[in-house]
Amino acid sequence: MAVATDRTTEFIVLFSKHSQRIYRFIRSLVDNRTDAEEIYQNTCTVLWSKFDTFETGSNFWAWSCQIVRYEVLNYRRRQNLERNIFSNEFYNRVAERAMVTVDELDQQQAALSVCYELLSERQKEVLEKIYEPDASTKSVAQSLKRSPNAIYKTLRRAHELLFSCIQRRLNAGDLF
Repeated sequence: MAVATDRTTEFIVLFSKHSQRIYRFIRSLVDNRTDAEEIYQNTCTVLWSKFDTFETGSNFWAWSCQIVRYEVLNYRRRQNLERNIFSNEFYNRVAERAMVTVDELDQQQAALSVCYELLSERQKEVLEKIYEPDASTKSVAQSLKRSPNAIYKTLRRAHELLFSCIQRRLNAGDLF
């Protein structure tokens, strides 16, 4: 019983760590959100049902991506979307590129999270307000009792700092 519990725990930990990446990977391959969610649910079921074939210590993300690729191809067959427009090889190439793209986005997000913490409180406040729905430079300036020009300067400096910090971290491979 302890072995089953350990494997269940292992699956939960690995799946929790990668579930958002798996969904983003599916979304990069399927443009319809509803279809992507259906594929995601099917993939989750398959991941769990085939977890006994997963080798502990190996790459769960890569293993999951293989299953996603098969699920997307099965979906396309079921929906008759292929109609000889694109070959399976084409879809496999797209999936390979999408997997790299999801990894790159995760790395950029990790770098952004670290770099954001380097901003001053004032810069964070301006960034948070400017990206609120319906926010404008003028409305942010009014709410913070500052001039629109001061808001522009703060935003420019914050964006420059974030950009250079993210580039440095990505180039150095210093992400986690």
